Amino acid sequence: MHDSLSRRQLLALGLATPAYTAAVPGETHQATGCKVGEMTPTSARFWLRRTASSQRLASGIVRRGQGKDARYLSPGLSPDSLEGAALGAPGYLRVVYRGPNSGASPWLDAASAADFAVLTDLKGLRPNSAYTYSIETRAARSRRVDGELNGAFRTLPIANAPVPASIALLSCQMYCHMDRPDGFHIYDSIQRDAPQFLLSCGDNVYYDNEDPIANSEALARYHWQRMYSLPTLVSCLRQVGGYWQKDDHDVLSDDAWPSRTDPKMQPLTFAQGQRIFREQVPVPATGRLYRTVRIGSDLELWLPDSRDHRSANTDPDGPQKSIWGAEQKQWLMSSLKASTATWKVLVNPNPLVGPDRKTKNDNHSNAGFAHESLEFRQFLKSNFDGNVISVCGDRHWQYHSIDPDTGLHEFGCGAASDLHAGGTPGLDPVRHQFHRVLGGYVTLDLSRESGISSLSVRHRDVHGATMHQHLFRRNQAG
Repeated sequence: MHDSLSRRQLLALGLATPAYTAAVPGETHQATGCKVGEMTPTSARFWLRRTASSQRLASGIVRRGQGKDARYLSPGLSPDSLEGAALGAPGYLRVVYRGPNSGASPWLDAASAADFAVLTDLKGLRPNSAYTYSIETRAARSRRVDGELNGAFRTLPIANAPVPASIALLSCQMYCHMDRPDGFHIYDSIQRDAPQFLLSCGDNVYYDNEDPIANSEALARYHWQRMYSLPTLVSCLRQVGGYWQKDDHDVLSDDAWPSRTDPKMQPLTFAQGQRIFREQVPVPATGRLYRTVRIGSDLELWLPDSRDHRSANTDPDGPQKSIWGAEQKQWLMSSLKASTATWKVLVNPNPLVGPDRKTKNDNHSNAGFAHESLEFRQFLKSNFDGNVISVCGDRHWQYHSIDPDTGLHEFGCGAASDLHAGGTPGLDPVRHQFHRVLGGYVTLDLSRESGISSLSVRHRDVHGATMHQHLFRRNQAG
């Protein structure tokens, strides 16, 4: 009956179950892999999780239909029965690391209260050094090791070292829009690039836009399980460390702010989404999520938080309305002025320049936050001479814009797959230097030669091919 249909079509119709290739052979009890993040010259933060099985559930219940229209036949199903589930399990994990100096973390207890995930910091590492590691698991303190996951990462250089660097930035990955049976081409491409690290600019999962809607903590965690158990993600993140930012779909629903409630998401709350985000990625366990990342003498990244401190989108625009909040905005301005880095890159989850659709009202390129946007862009124009650059996620198309009022360059990295691209207001002849409505990512490549510091910003397609490149150069001799 189905002989004339391809396997991809059968999968879309829910008439076949995915047959994924394991990202890691053998027993690991780590179906959701691991994430290494928040690297500094002397430390790195590890996210670990013990699972009942070493692979994601491939024989679970699959959805019928295609893309965002795909639905489960029966509502109210247990997340543990759905395709892509990676059921957590109690036990213990530790990191054994090898490099210029070697060691091991203590054994850490994986408990159900945190989805059987644990976070641990490795300290006392050597700057700008490559490390390999093994994550060992066991069911009980007295039991032998029953699983092992191997990987690698690199620490950052010290702040006064003029060293080369390569960074990959991506955003907006929707599960139902993955572009290969085992995940996303983009992760295979980034792993092949072997950057110093990757930076996920937000919308790592979509709680509200695809079935099942994450209207409970269990379903929210399932969204993270099925995304980060995809073999292409597991494989890439074993070899490339990262930093994670969150946006609206990672915390509750489209265009969310802290006081907003969304009937379709209840009883899940914004506060629960905030907590689960910290549970699922290697970010600081407490305190503020806005921070900087310094890569040698020539590059510093600013990672603001665009959700936790914002005013309601529905508030009238004016001096008091803010996406960043007064404290974060003051930190942003003062730390930019204090930085000695040659290039200062603002990695904002949302655009400053755009342009965006006129129907949107959620970011700095929209009328709803025009006052703060202009204030900040004028601050950059008054205090810097073109060495501050904006890179953003959130928008599902790739672009390079130059703000006609202040000269600020902005690069939108686009969606993680071609299937998820769209929504653009179209080519803007005033601002756009480049405009492409397909998936991909952005890379920053830093180099220095004969006293000239160069920063190359490239738009790449999902397979890694360069679609557009802009080169910034600055004489640093003496």
